[in-house]
Amino acid sequence: MTRSAVAALLALLTFVALAACTSEPDNEPEPARPLTSEEAQHLALVRFRNFDAGTRPVSFEVTDSGLTYVVEASVDFAAGLGYGLVSDPAGSETLLLGWSSTTVSTTPWAGGEPAPLPAPPVDESWTTSALSVEQSRLHATLAILLELGADRPDNALLLQQTDARWLRDDEVTIDSDSDSDSDSVAVSVIAGPTADVVYDPESGLPDDGSAATLRYWVDDTGVAHRVELRLGAGGDWTVVDLGTGTGSGMADQLGELADVLAAS
Repeated sequence: MTRSAVAALLALLTFVALAACTSEPDNEPEPARPLTSEEAQHLALVRFRNFDAGTRPVSFEVTDSGLTYVVEASVDFAAGLGYGLVSDPAGSETLLLGWSSTTVSTTPWAGGEPAPLPAPPVDESWTTSALSVEQSRLHATLAILLELGADRPDNALLLQQTDARWLRDDEVTIDSDSDSDSDSVAVSVIAGPTADVVYDPESGLPDDGSAATLRYWVDDTGVAHRVELRLGAGGDWTVVDLGTGTGSGMADQLGELADVLAAS
């Protein structure tokens, strides 16, 4: 799926409401600006870096129909599969969660963290349904995460000409190899393009990145350590943190669950 297709999915879910899109002025050191060629190269690598990473841990919270869900999972971008745990904020109810671009499966889980690999066999305790991106913010987030991988880099030259915008330089904290330490990584926060087309000042779209539905926290190797998704016309954002890739896929370890997710 192209970046424009991801943007179309967000638009389908009414994630974009230009009347509600305003700049976030709190302490911006500089105004948003078009990407430099180097920044465009970094952004162009984001989905390929995910595809090439094997499996990456992801964590986020999202409110859907008045309920808040906490997801601690992993995404195999090459296989188009996600697997992990979903719970309420207090952790009083936890489900194993598996998903593909079309299907989601869950089963009650009391075995603690992380989600077990190999995955448990699929039995009558599992509930499987279509991934309902138009009806559920949770499902929408799961679907969009799977689309943040591609088997080749995007077109950096085109990205530089779109309405993608550099917003600021920042830092993000990631887990280190040590059990007690964390590392801070310098990133550029970039508002993604609303479409894979050259920006037209006459289009009516703002040129400050405020119409974006995705924001990327990207380091100088093209790895996105955080992605923010605009969920809902009111301008709410869901923050997804991505961990270090494992270097290997997980489809084989999902066993029957992978077959169920691929069958629909």
